Amino acid sequence: MDSSLKAKAEKWALKVGFERDQDQKVHIKTNQDAYICPQGIQVTSNESLKVGKAVYSQLLHLWDKAPRNLTNFTTHIFFVIDSMNSSSFADGLAFFLAPVGGNLNGGGAMGLPTSSFLAVEFDTFQNSWDPQNINPVTHVGVNINSLTSSVTAVWYNDIPHGIENEAWISYDSGSKNLSVIFTGFRNNTRVERSLHLLVDLSYLPEWVEFGFSTATGSGFEKNNV
Repeated sequence: MDSSLKAKAEKWALKVGFERDQDQKVHIKTNQDAYICPQGIQVTSNESLKVGKAVYSQLLHLWDKAPRNLTNFTTHIFFVIDSMNSSSFADGLAFFLAPVGGNLNGGGAMGLPTSSFLAVEFDTFQNSWDPQNINPVTHVGVNINSLTSSVTAVWYNDIPHGIENEAWISYDSGSKNLSVIFTGFRNNTRVERSLHLLVDLSYLPEWVEFGFSTATGSGFEKNNV
């Protein structure tokens, strides 16, 4: 893997996960309702009908034109989804790769664009396109150009109390394996789960933006990274 790309991914994880200072304003670009605060990146506040995204200031060089080799990438994120003691909340948070400057769609679309994208969603609301026979309805999924996830796993959590979660997202270009490991909270105990998907990411542009997006509808929550 190109060492500069690895450095970019690790720098992104470092800025989001550990540093809480004004330097974030240099490396992170926010759009619409997203903003930077002392707690980190507030992708949306605890209000209805909000949509926002935060992306790294530099693009990711996903593949070379010749011989069209894909890059590996990895990121480690810390995030909090907090409904402030309410048992009613929506809609979730997504980590995404997408063409530059795509539109942001609200509600259950979690701010994702309508054009091509790859997303790892931390979904907190059951829409018609989501898995229907799971308990709880909150889940993690990998989405390819669609709000319907290609693979999903139940996500146990404590959103009413705003428990912090972690996720490790990595892509191996040789095997084309996208791997997601994520934490949750069940029976007062932290748990880890995982899922993976084989996907050729050359369907995306050579250069992509990457970051987080989210949206709220009539139900809402605070989404902080």
